[in-house]
Amino acid sequence: MTQTAEPASRAAAVQSLMDQLRAKSPIYGLILPDIHLVNVLPGAVTLHLRLTTLHLNSKGALHGAVSATIVDFVTGLAICSQDLREKTGASVDMHLTYLSTAEADDTVVIRSTAERVGGNLAFVTVRINKLAEDGTERPVTLAQHTKFVRGTGPKETVS
Repeated sequence: MTQTAEPASRAAAVQSLMDQLRAKSPIYGLILPDIHLVNVLPGAVTLHLRLTTLHLNSKGALHGAVSATIVDFVTGLAICSQDLREKTGASVDMHLTYLSTAEADDTVVIRSTAERVGGNLAFVTVRINKLAEDGTERPVTLAQHTKFVRGTGPKETVS
């Protein structure tokens, strides 16, 4: 039996996982202390991050390694939002396409969608977009992340 959740409890579960990941993995705490949830739906999360010089490469643009760290972080959140599991597996494959750039003081909108969460593998798509002053978004990074999720499923509820 899988869990169903009201929107507030689903968001609370994702926020709890975010807090745990940042506490247990120092790289997330260092690079993503100010990332925040904007929206949580079953299988999809949206977050915002205001970029600082910490996030930039030597040319002043969003560093590719930071983009990869964001992707690694938010894919687990999308998986959690699907069925409220507390563990979200291990990376099997991740690839990113860098479409444009973002700079310090830009806000990026991060959308992570669990395309399929199976018994063994989860397939997640992540889009990182630069938010313009007029509210439009420009693609910066497009990523696919596959995770091994066997044994990480949600706790069963007892009726």
